[in-house]
Amino acid sequence: MYARIKTIIAEARLESGGGCDNSSGGGSSPASPGASESDGSSSADELWHHDLGEFRRHASTLSSVRGDDVDCDSIRIRQVLVSSARDLDDIHIHKHQQRMHLLLPSFASPAVDAARAEALSCWLTGFDVGWVLDMEAPGFGRGESLPRRELERRVSAWAQALSTMERVFRYQHRELTPAQVAALEELAVASTGAMLKPVGAVAALGSSPSKLLTALDLYAPVSETFPVLARLFSWGPSHPVSAAAEATLAALVDAALRCRGDLTAFIRSHYPWRMPQGGEVHPCVRFWMGYFLCMVRNRVSLHFILGNEDGDAEAPGAEDGLSLVAELISCQEAVLEEKSAALAFPGLRQVFMLNNTHAIMCRAAVGSDLEVFLDPEWIRVRLDRIEGYIRDYMDASWTPVVWHLDGGGRNRKQSAVSRRRNRNPLSAFYSAFENACSTQRCWKVPNPELRGVLRRTVAESVIPHYRRYLEDHPEVEVACGRTTEELEQQLRDLFEG
Repeated sequence: MYARIKTIIAEARLESGGGCDNSSGGGSSPASPGASESDGSSSADELWHHDLGEFRRHASTLSSVRGDDVDCDSIRIRQVLVSSARDLDDIHIHKHQQRMHLLLPSFASPAVDAARAEALSCWLTGFDVGWVLDMEAPGFGRGESLPRRELERRVSAWAQALSTMERVFRYQHRELTPAQVAALEELAVASTGAMLKPVGAVAALGSSPSKLLTALDLYAPVSETFPVLARLFSWGPSHPVSAAAEATLAALVDAALRCRGDLTAFIRSHYPWRMPQGGEVHPCVRFWMGYFLCMVRNRVSLHFILGNEDGDAEAPGAEDGLSLVAELISCQEAVLEEKSAALAFPGLRQVFMLNNTHAIMCRAAVGSDLEVFLDPEWIRVRLDRIEGYIRDYMDASWTPVVWHLDGGGRNRKQSAVSRRRNRNPLSAFYSAFENACSTQRCWKVPNPELRGVLRRTVAESVIPHYRRYLEDHPEVEVACGRTTEELEQQLRDLFEG
C-alpha cells in the first residue's frame, strides 16, 4: 500500500499547486511572513538569471533558421529591460534623495526641536512608516491591537523603508559637503532611532505565536542594515544608535526564545474550533501547518535566534530547524490523537487520524518549504501510521460485520445470546452491514484518492467473505438488493468528500 499512498500524496501536492494554504480554517490565522516587497534594490540581472539559459536555448534554435539576428535582437531586448529596471530603481532612489535635500536644513546646527520633529515625520511618512512615531505602548500603533493583515502590511513597509533609507544614505553620502554630511548623520540618527521603536515594542509584548513570527520578520533587517549604517557614519559600538540596535536585537532574541519555548503549550491550548464530527481534517492542522511554513521561511533569522540558544553562531543550515519542526508537528499529532478519543463511533477515530495524518504529510512533504527541515525517516513513519490507521479502521468497523459470516455460528466459545443471534448469520450480517453503511456514508474523507483507497479496501475485505458464504450455502436465496454487485455498489457510496 506504500506505493499507492505515496502516489496519493504526490497527486494531492500537484492539485494544490505544490503549496500549502496558510490560512486558518476556523477564524484567525497565522501572520504571513513579513518579507518585504522589492524596493528596487535587486538588479535586473538577478531577475533574468534563471530564465536566461532557457531563453538562449530557444534563441539558438531560431538562429539556425534565421541566422544570428535573433541572438542580437534578444541581447538588445534584454539590455533594454535591464536598463529600464535600473532606471526605475534610480527614479525611486532619486525621489527620496530630493526629499532628503529639502529636509536636511532642519537637521543642521543649531538644532530647532520643533522643526526637526516635523521634518522627521515628513521623512518617515514618505516611506509609509510615519506611524512609528506614534507608538506610545507595545504594538504597531497607539497601543491598539491591529488586524493581522494590517500588521503584515506595516512589517513589510517597515523592512522596505529601512533597506531603502540605508541605500539613500549610502548613495548620497558621497555627494554632500561636510556640513550636509553632519546634517545627514543627524537625520540618520533620528530615523534609525524611530525605526527601532517597532522592534522594541515587539520585544516587550507577551509571548504568543504571532509575536514569534513578527520577531523573525524584524530580526534580519535590523541585523543587516544597522552594521552598514555604522560603517557608513563611523559609529563605534558605544555610539547611541549602535548600542540601541545591539540592545534591541538582544531583547528581540530573548523574546523570540521565550515564544519558541512556549510553542508546544500554544499548540496544546490554542483550539478555538469545534471538533469535526465527520472525521474530516481538523482546522488546527491548516492553521498550525501554515504557521510552521511561515516560521521556516525566515530560516536565516530562525537559525541565528535558535543558534543563540545553544551559543552557536555558525552559518545557518537546515539542521537548526530539523528537530524544532519535527517536535512541533509531533506535538500537534499528539493533540489530535487525544482529541480523537471524543469520537465514539467504531472506526471514526481511525478515519479522523487518517485524514489528519495525510493532510499533515501533504503540507509538510514533497515540495514544501518544510521538507528540508524534516528527516527522510519522517515520511516513512507517517506512511506506516497511515497503513496502521487503515488496518485499525477495518478491525473496528468491518471485522465485526464479516464475523457473522466467518464464525458467528460456529464458535463454541461464544455466549448463548450470540449463538441465538447467529442462528441466522446472514440476517445478522445484513443488519450489521446496513448499520455500518448508513453510519459511514456521512463520514468525510476529503481527498478523493484516499477515499477511493478506503472504499476499495472495504470492498476487497467484505465482498469475498459474502461471496464465499453464498457459495458454501447454495440453498440460500439471495433477495433483491442483496447480490454481491449490489452490496459492492453500496460500499462505493461510503464517505463524503
